[in-house]
Amino acid sequence: MGLYNFNARFVPFILSGKKTHTIRARRTYPDKRGETLHLYTGLRTKGAKLLLRVTCSRVEEITISAEGAVTIAGETLSESERETLAKRDGFENFEEMLQFWKEPTNRLPFCGHIIHWKAKKK
Repeated sequence: MGLYNFNARFVPFILSGKKTHTIRARRTYPDKRGETLHLYTGLRTKGAKLLLRVTCSRVEEITISAEGAVTIAGETLSESERETLAKRDGFENFEEMLQFWKEPTNRLPFCGHIIHWKAKKK
């Protein structure tokens, strides 16, 4: 069962369907295709709010180098693919996404998972 907490800045992107994945550190028991993911904001606080329950469509390895190179499932992304990745992750562009990873503490280089989802039909 995937339980994911999101910063408030990402909530509008999640609710609108523009954010279709999350990039996270490796977990001991990673989510798998077909499992339900529970997307929250304010998790473990009085103000916790369930945003959506979605179905995991796939999980892939992702690396982001300190210089900004991105590899997903062994494939290095082109500049336009990095821009698309950033927009689907809730950023205006790739440069903004890199800044997020660098501030307030530099988390690059990064190696983990990108967890993709599809919203359940109502």
